[in-house]
Amino acid sequence: MSRAVLLSSEAQREFGHLDLTIRRRVRSALLTLAKTGRGDVKKLKGIGKEPDLFRLRVGNYRIVLAMNPREIRVTRIISRSEGYEWL
Repeated sequence: MSRAVLLSSEAQREFGHLDLTIRRRVRSALLTLAKTGRGDVKKLKGIGKEPDLFRLRVGNYRIVLAMNPREIRVTRIISRSEGYEWL
């Protein structure tokens, strides 16, 4: 069963600013995660009472997302160098 992939407005903006090659890799990684559940995914720590957030690693980019059985909600698409200070 495949999950729907939803991007926040900020993630949509960040996705649009990516180089075409990186954009394709990010799209492919998200679709693979949605269809098979496979990918370099780890749970982020120290989120508090918010829903669990995860990161999907795609090269030097990190896709921050929340998952449930029906959908994947992408919060941010950030460069590895940017880090998670915004959390």
